[in-house]
Amino acid sequence: MKIDHTIAILGFNNHEITLSALKQIRKSGCNDHILFFDNGSNPSFEKLIDDPNFSYHWEKNNIYVNPAWNKVFDLVNTRYLTLLNNDCFIESQNYFSEIIPDMEKNNIILSSCKTKNIPYYNVIVQYIFKMKYYRFKNSILSFSSESRRQGWLMTLNLDKYKKLDYKIPEYLKVWYGDDWIWSQILLNDLNSVIYTNRYALHVRATSTSKIPDIIQSDVENLEKYGDWYQNITEIMHSKKYA
Repeated sequence: MKIDHTIAILGFNNHEITLSALKQIRKSGCNDHILFFDNGSNPSFEKLIDDPNFSYHWEKNNIYVNPAWNKVFDLVNTRYLTLLNNDCFIESQNYFSEIIPDMEKNNIILSSCKTKNIPYYNVIVQYIFKMKYYRFKNSILSFSSESRRQGWLMTLNLDKYKKLDYKIPEYLKVWYGDDWIWSQILLNDLNSVIYTNRYALHVRATSTSKIPDIIQSDVENLEKYGDWYQNITEIMHSKKYA
């Protein structure tokens, strides 16, 4: 099938790791369109990205992750959308060309894959995990609906997701946006899965530790307004990671 798919990446400074994550998309065999959302970086990424299939959106100031994702939902017009953290590296070859047809076939609205947290990313770390998960290389794609969700790499059937209450609440700026997205799928009894034999690597704590006041505000606002979270958090967080 022809894949109608956009990968959206938010960038706010952290230039080296962000550009590495972009390059890894192409190294993994993906040629799909990339939307780069520059969230007020200094210097901007506009002249730093050399890619044949990308578009660029610039914000003068950092509007934070969740408001940016809300804008992305309306900027993108492809059937599928991947929200990819700028510190998350897709390691499985041809990942999207495998999982998106599978999502279409099985009416899966939201998916991710096995994702391991790492302290830093380099060729040695890549090699270690390549050997650890070598058995995945030629394995038939498999998924679980019983694995715990994560928010560093999320692929959505955007057409169907936008029929739900898709916008993340305005009172949340940095945290809990991924919880909102997964909750909409779960509350509407739609299919969400983790692909258990495909993997990515995520570098821990590259940005959120720098904005503790915003995060504390998110926590307080969730306690005040987040009935939806209380209703679904046990289902979302009681499952084991893939």
